[in-house]
This record gives sequence, structure tokens and C-alpha cells, in this order.
Amino acid sequence: MTAITVEGVHRLRHPAERGILGLEVAAHGPDRDEVVERHAALHTRIAATLAERPGLELDVGSPWAWTDAPAPGNPEGSVPQHHVTSLITATYSDLEALAADVSAFALRADLGVQQVRWELSDETREGLLDAARVLAVQDAARRARSYAAAIRPGVHAEPQLTAITERQVHGGGGPLPMFARADGGGAQFSTPEIEVEAAIVAVFEV
Repeated sequence: MTAITVEGVHRLRHPAERGILGLEVAAHGPDRDEVVERHAALHTRIAATLAERPGLELDVGSPWAWTDAPAPGNPEGSVPQHHVTSLITATYSDLEALAADVSAFALRADLGVQQVRWELSDETREGLLDAARVLAVQDAARRARSYAAAIRPGVHAEPQLTAITERQVHGGGGPLPMFARADGGGAQFSTPEIEVEAAIVAVFEV
């Protein structure tokens, strides 16, 4: 018997089903108390607005603060600058609502809009991974048959699978961009497709 070790790989793509948006809420200024109050009001207002969105998962982070002291040599009269920031993370299943919020929040100077991260639902991701695993095995078997034909030309010998090692499984969810297109009606968005991959190493005998 001759052992044939080959790799099998298959990738499937599916439109993103959920988008995760991070919003950095920030306030800055020379008056510490005023900065803290302004940040608290903005943070509360944004969190309350998002909490009203149906079907949205919300993670509201705690604020953190720091102060920039004047550097030596600054002009006379310079004062420390105080900063307070916090992160609010929202997971959207309604991608039209996500696009609308990205458009609105991006216009605000007091908010930082992070790059959208994309996900599939657990059910969709696992279903795609199962399908990709089956097709990766079929890919490995096809390669093994090619090697078997080269090893024993003119002889039909079906390789027998003896072992499989899963080399890599990738279920998507990377930080892909939300694509924008400007036209007469304003900005329009399209969501990316997420790639799911299964890769194996298979051993056959012939």
C-alpha cells in the first residue's frame, strides 16, 4: 500500500447578518467638572437613544478620564486639558438601521465612529462550516485520485481514506468595511460577504 497525504480546502461566502458598531463618546476641555458633566450627559443620551432600537444588543462601557498637563515652555496662561471618554458597542441585526445610524453619528464631532465588525448568526455560521467541511473532504479525495492515477497509470484504484486532521476552520467575522457610495440621494451602504473556510489534511492509501 502507498500512503497519499493531501490537503483539502473549501471556502463559502455569505452576506453579513449582523454588524457591530463601536461609538467613542468623548468630551475635552480645561474645566474638569464641566467636561465630566458634558460627557455624562452625552453618554447617557446616546445610550438611551440606542436602547430604544428594537432588537439591538447594547454594551455600555464605563468612562475613563485623564489630564494633559501643560508642557514646560508653554505660553504663560496655558492650563491642563481634561478628557473623558467611553465606548458604547451596539450589535445590529437590522442592517438598514445600522447604515442610518452610521450616517447620522459620523456627522457628530463629539462621537468617534469605529469600523463596523461583521458577523453571521451562529446557526448560519455553523451550517456553512459543516458544508465547507464536507466539500473540503471531497477536494482532498479528488486530489488523492489524481495522485493515485499518476502512481499507477492505467490502473483504476480508488484511494481509501484512513485519517483526517482539521488544519484550519475560519468562521468569518473580521473587521470588513461598510462600503459607501455617494449619489444624488446621499450616501448609500452595502454590506460585505463573510468568508467561511474549512481546511483539512487527509491521508489515503492506494
